[in-house]
Amino acid sequence: MSGPRSARRSGLRRLALLSALLVALLPGASPDAEAEPDTEPGERYSNLQTEIMLHPMDGFSGHTLRKNEIIYNQSPFTLPLPSWFWWGATDWLTVEFDSLPLLGGLLVEPHLPVPSFNLRFRLFRGSGRQPSLAFETMWQHLWRPYAQEDREHLLVEREGSTVFARVNLSQPLSEHLSVHLSAGATWTQSARIENRGRDTFHGRTLDNSITPDASIALDWRVHPRVSLHASASYGTTFTYSDNQPRKMQALYGLRLAPFYRSDWSILRYLRMELPAYVIYWQDAREMTSFPVPLFPFVYWQWQL
Repeated sequence: MSGPRSARRSGLRRLALLSALLVALLPGASPDAEAEPDTEPGERYSNLQTEIMLHPMDGFSGHTLRKNEIIYNQSPFTLPLPSWFWWGATDWLTVEFDSLPLLGGLLVEPHLPVPSFNLRFRLFRGSGRQPSLAFETMWQHLWRPYAQEDREHLLVEREGSTVFARVNLSQPLSEHLSVHLSAGATWTQSARIENRGRDTFHGRTLDNSITPDASIALDWRVHPRVSLHASASYGTTFTYSDNQPRKMQALYGLRLAPFYRSDWSILRYLRMELPAYVIYWQDAREMTSFPVPLFPFVYWQWQL
């Protein structure tokens, strides 16, 4: 979620074009004849107060999707390639397919898909004020050294496999307010984290290293159309600057479901996450931030 502002504007234009094409071409993107106006917001239509969230603002929840529930996520900065999607294989197992590296790996040497998969297993589903508990693990393998962060004063380069495993807990505090806690560890086959262009060099190389991960997130579903989120984490995260060990990160922002009662399914299932963030790489002693939640990634969440 970082880069020149011109790249952001270009990405948003591409996303607008993609949305227009989806409206015109996708099955089910036309008005749904069975959809009827609702008298009570959230009573019939899925919305932000009723939907499962897996990684709200890069936190880790203790929930899994329902069987055959789908979430397709699209970042404007990866277009025209798709980003990633989730599938509820069962009520207790949710599977993620990282389509960007799987397809993008074909475009660069050695022209092989980059394996990248995430599994989340439900351990306990709470009801009411009871907590929900899940185990989550992810594996990604980079065939060649890849500069994931390539900035003026920062380099984060990874190679080989990265695996994380963690336990996630979601505790409801009220009907629409929850806290998400997560802890675990990451094994990194090879990573280089260092500054550059500075008078003093700071950096670290990780080889077959195991490092701790932990995060806390707050999740407030204030309205069927709007939810507010904040998170703080140490170590590996899933969404922003993902799979990078030993980084410190704080985010706040919101999710939107602006058209959740629309007769058009492509609009009814459309969701957005708008983050503001600060990320600190302690090994390089470098930081990046974006203080205002302006640039979203979008996703569609629906039940097959």
